[in-house]
Amino acid sequence: MGVSTLARLAADRGRAVLSETQDADQVIDVCTGALRPHSLAVRQPRARLVTTLNHVQLQDASVNLLRYGAEVTVSSGDGVLDDYLLTLPVAGAGKFRYGGTETLAAPGRGVIIGPHREFEFEFDAAWDQVIVRLDRSRVEAVAAGLTGEVGAVHFDVPLAEDVMGLNGLLESAVNLVDSAAVEHRPQLIWQLEQVIIETLLLAQPNNRTPAGREDARPVSPRLRRAMDLMLDRIGEPVTVTEVAEACGTSVRSLQAGFRRELGTTPMQWLRSQRIERAHALLAGGAPGLSVTDVAFSCGFFHLGEFAAAFRSRYGVTPSAVLAERR
Repeated sequence: MGVSTLARLAADRGRAVLSETQDADQVIDVCTGALRPHSLAVRQPRARLVTTLNHVQLQDASVNLLRYGAEVTVSSGDGVLDDYLLTLPVAGAGKFRYGGTETLAAPGRGVIIGPHREFEFEFDAAWDQVIVRLDRSRVEAVAAGLTGEVGAVHFDVPLAEDVMGLNGLLESAVNLVDSAAVEHRPQLIWQLEQVIIETLLLAQPNNRTPAGREDARPVSPRLRRAMDLMLDRIGEPVTVTEVAEACGTSVRSLQAGFRRELGTTPMQWLRSQRIERAHALLAGGAPGLSVTDVAFSCGFFHLGEFAAAFRSRYGVTPSAVLAERR
């Protein structure tokens, strides 16, 4: 699996919204609809565009195979930006400027840009790319679920090597589109998008997850093991005694470790993680999702308690967050 495989899949399964199109205005209009507002200039006076765009719509994300067929400059245009663009080069070379950051891109050296700064890209005539468009609100909601903090997500522009592991997940998502499995379970694509975004947030340095936070504190291996165990069982009843036994320690030692390293207790930490996960699920708004489904999946089996804890944390009810997304 790799970018070339994903590119072939996007070509085969995607809708051809541009096919060797030479008209620059048409290219701008269609690419704005599929991706984001921008301006476009052909860099060689006598050169012509030969633009192809294959578009695969998932739910809140899309996978796009785009080639201009000429040396071009793509830069910020008019309009509100509400997405993150993950660019996986297939062929050729490009120069990306995003805010004050400039980086070169080529096969094996991808980039990601957000909606927060001006951008400019310069591509050679051989440039071919897979662009994954991710909805800003989904990315920020998932980040909130991982970190407990609400706000903008700022990624490092050059892609980390580990991010290339997303190719397999993206291929699975594209293969699910219009499949019999999705007809029976429409939420599958939404769930896979959730995994893709979580993987991106954990693999690509950014300001919200621990790799990119100056205030993040490392925890001991024993506490990390306890935290991982509780997250794996986030929707199940779990006691501090069970966690301590699984980690080969006493309840007293586990509690002391949490207070010393995290300033909380194991069960308070788990409750906070459950509320954050619930907020991320509600803000994502999967098809057919209900507040009851979210409460149960996050380990809350008393709906009144869940609603009170959620409102205390976020200042709104769970149903209000879900209604905003629909």
